[in-house]
Amino acid sequence: MGCGSSLGIQSKVADKNHAGDDRAQQLDNSPLTADEIRSRIVCSDKPVKSQLTPSLSIEYAFVTQRGYYPDAVDKPNQDSYTIIPNFAGDPTKIFFGIFDGHGATGDLCSVFARKEVPDRLQKLMGKANASVPFTEIYSNCFTDTNAKLHTSRIDDSLSGTTAITCFMDGNIIHIANVGDSRAVIAKTDAAGIVASPLSVDQTPYRTDERDRVKRYGARVLTMDQLEGITPIHENWATAVNEEVDEDGDPPRVWSPTGNFPGTAFTRSIGDEIAESLGVFATPEIASLQLTSNDRYVIIASDGVFEFLTNQAVVDIVKTYDNPLEACEKVVAESYRLWLHYELRTDDITIICIYLEHAVVPETAESTQRLASQQANDLLTTNILNTRVTEQRPVRRGMSKQKRRDQMKKDMAKMVTDEDLNYNMSDHVVAKSKLEMDKILEITAANWLFKQLNAQQRTDVYKVMIRVNVNEGDVVIRQGDPGDHFYCVQSGDYQVTVKSESTTGQREDIVHMYRGDTHPSFGELALMHNAPRSSSVVALTKGVLWAIDCRAFRLVFMKSPTNVIVQTLKKVDVLKSLTTSQLERLATKLTEITFEDGDYILNQGTIGDTFYVIKEGACICTMWDTAPGEGERRSREVLRLRQHQYFGERALFNDAPRAANVISVGRTKLLQIGRQTFEEILGPLQQIIDNDRAQREAKHLFQSAVSNLRDSTAIAIAAAAGTQDRSTLKDDVLRGAVVPKYVTQSTEVGLLVTYETFSHVPLTVRTISKKSTKSFNKMEEVMREVHLHKNLRTNCRVASVPPLLGTWTDANGLYMAFETNLVCDFATLMTDHDAKLPEEAVRQYAAQLLVGLESLHDAGYVYRNMNPENLVLDTFGYLQLHDFRYVVALFFVLWTYGGKTLPS
Repeated sequence: MGCGSSLGIQSKVADKNHAGDDRAQQLDNSPLTADEIRSRIVCSDKPVKSQLTPSLSIEYAFVTQRGYYPDAVDKPNQDSYTIIPNFAGDPTKIFFGIFDGHGATGDLCSVFARKEVPDRLQKLMGKANASVPFTEIYSNCFTDTNAKLHTSRIDDSLSGTTAITCFMDGNIIHIANVGDSRAVIAKTDAAGIVASPLSVDQTPYRTDERDRVKRYGARVLTMDQLEGITPIHENWATAVNEEVDEDGDPPRVWSPTGNFPGTAFTRSIGDEIAESLGVFATPEIASLQLTSNDRYVIIASDGVFEFLTNQAVVDIVKTYDNPLEACEKVVAESYRLWLHYELRTDDITIICIYLEHAVVPETAESTQRLASQQANDLLTTNILNTRVTEQRPVRRGMSKQKRRDQMKKDMAKMVTDEDLNYNMSDHVVAKSKLEMDKILEITAANWLFKQLNAQQRTDVYKVMIRVNVNEGDVVIRQGDPGDHFYCVQSGDYQVTVKSESTTGQREDIVHMYRGDTHPSFGELALMHNAPRSSSVVALTKGVLWAIDCRAFRLVFMKSPTNVIVQTLKKVDVLKSLTTSQLERLATKLTEITFEDGDYILNQGTIGDTFYVIKEGACICTMWDTAPGEGERRSREVLRLRQHQYFGERALFNDAPRAANVISVGRTKLLQIGRQTFEEILGPLQQIIDNDRAQREAKHLFQSAVSNLRDSTAIAIAAAAGTQDRSTLKDDVLRGAVVPKYVTQSTEVGLLVTYETFSHVPLTVRTISKKSTKSFNKMEEVMREVHLHKNLRTNCRVASVPPLLGTWTDANGLYMAFETNLVCDFATLMTDHDAKLPEEAVRQYAAQLLVGLESLHDAGYVYRNMNPENLVLDTFGYLQLHDFRYVVALFFVLWTYGGKTLPS
């Protein structure tokens, strides 16, 4: 296996007492038996304790589980781990590392890095003098390992490994990370044990990482975008805020010339081809002084954090006193979630380090060391808090689940007034206890019933009707309207479909239902409001339980979170959230119950939790002190009822609560903390700021377009002031130039095509100064303007629209082109009705080739080719657009050749 061993800690293959037995029993959908699961697990023989300093001892363990791939069941574990106590002969130092390989030789790459990184660190520490910062030494051991891997016999051209390492030097920890594995520290505070990041994923979701690889010429696309299935966009920074659905297809790094390497991270060891696109091995390092509030340090591969948030992992770990048991449970939960959302599982590896603090007298040396570390701790905290806002989002809606959720949304639109007027209490059918037990048994594993809460299931059970059938009875007839959904208690049933053939009508048997598995049928016709697509005939005597179509649509096709979503839409601070974000937030609210008189919030205390009232009521009171009296008095200021909310400001900051909130009777609340909110959607303030910026930008662009004719008439006339363009000049001066349509909208501006009285082609690129500065794109824009001016002077390229001129005003920069641009290729690719014939595709490819060759002949390389930047004019000819990343050819030779060539 690709799993590396440790030094000083005994490992073993999981035995029969391992949690894998329970896991196999709990997961009916597991493709592996208990023995097969155990054979894939390597773990600590037992937890290991180590005394690092008089005040700090640790207890640690690890578990790694090889992934399951249906098409490659024997694929080796590409995760490697290492634990090296007594590092460099010093009992106060210990090294932990997890290396997650990828690619054809990923297991070899991870084993190589597992050995070389700590070896190189030890050698560099031995050679370095006191003036060399440890972080520099730590970083060099990664980059040196990367260089050594390139020269080894291992083919790392399209393979490599991510790495997360933790070096403990007494009570100071140093975390180094390349890639998307994670380190987390659990701290005790007033809210309990909370997770805090020690690393931030280096993926294209991060603006700084994405911009860095794009400067190397990389394209950032998902697989669906690469294949033209979904539109291309540039709003990855807000993907964690759910403006882009994260469904297991993350943005990846691609070469501008081919569909490789496709890494979902922006730093790694190895990946030699990706390195030319900016995917390098320089780690991000965080250093922190441990305090008595720190409870656990957890490092794990992305197989753990694919579906679990940092806090979710800590919540599992904190329930166990034994780090080995904690590791086992985290791996078990990760494995369960992988099978729930996917057909495969990733390799899963975790190391848990429990911290035990003792009180010892402080020495002058320890006090001095603590003071010198405080500045580093503050810097580390600030950097992590800044970067973690663009952490890779935890996957929530995957494959089958995502499709089912979409189906439920589509079905919700089909609920009619008749369904809404259907009163379930008027259609209750009495049932015996034996019958109710049978209903519970046959619906326990039904996926439709699993979507319901307890009250909804109870309502459905009450209206279910017993249907006795005999052999030969037709339960459903093909072509009939759907009126009932059926759950099978007993009996066997045959599904047939009639169809026309060359010999006449034929009837085929397409499926069989067996009563002992308690299947269900008949839901599709009700979901899609369509006639029955097949017939179902009883083969034996049996019993069915039927649900009326109105009850079915009312319960199964109406989102259970709809009322909560409507409530969340009324919260002022949440108005910037999209509907999909609110729906996701509604599903993540947890329930908590308070009894009559319980104080939910206390005035003046600090809190970070937001509440929605599910059932019951609350009163809000404030403390007053009468003049001349020291006694406080409580006065009621507000009364809250079902589906109202309070505590929303806590999602912003730690401001004291403005009032007391007291339960009236038994009250059920739905709650979410700020940290959970931010892990799901990102910081609320950032969402609001992004929304405000987008609205301001939209208003700015609309104003620029509507006022362009008046405010820039003289500038356009000057740009078109040559003799052969006098007609355009005349049009502008007499106001006969009006915006016709917006061809394209980008992060910094618009491409607007104008209609002129003299029919002279004119397209103006409107660039917002404010957006350009906020996105730090001013240098790129000015380079593009300069390039167009040079092309106008030195050469004419058919696929580059001629520049008429440029001008500026207080709001923006404007570039006028002598062309009428219609739409970009990205729009065509997403239009299912606009299928291009092969001849047209060949013609556009030829035009593109000629255009690129013409630019090369002129001494320029176009490095921003994607469907959004290939624009068609009114004659159907291809035009290259967005020249921000174009460079002179001699500069490219200097970049790749390593030296400047004579000009």
